[in-house]
Amino acid sequence: MQPRTVLMGLVFLAIAPMSNADGLGQPITVEIVNPGFDERMIEVVDNICREVVVSAPLAAEASVSAHVCTRDMGKGDVTVRNTLTGAKQRHAGVIGDAQLTAP
Repeated sequence: MQPRTVLMGLVFLAIAPMSNADGLGQPITVEIVNPGFDERMIEVVDNICREVVVSAPLAAEASVSAHVCTRDMGKGDVTVRNTLTGAKQRHAGVIGDAQLTAP
């Protein structure tokens, strides 16, 4: 076998799994809930698309929706962070219409 043919075969084997791994599913909507009696400044990070999808104050006993990317059978990966206290929670494998509590 010629070295060029072997090299091309190795390139195709390396690229094939990457194209499937980077495939995104349909976006889902999750709800961030503030069950407390105080306003919280939150930031919601979509860990799949690697972007901040919400950055806003969240009033006491209120909620806000966020649209996030998915992978692996329609599941998202979200980090919710309280920008005032630094507290954060990661929610891997969330499904559409999930309610996530703001820290």
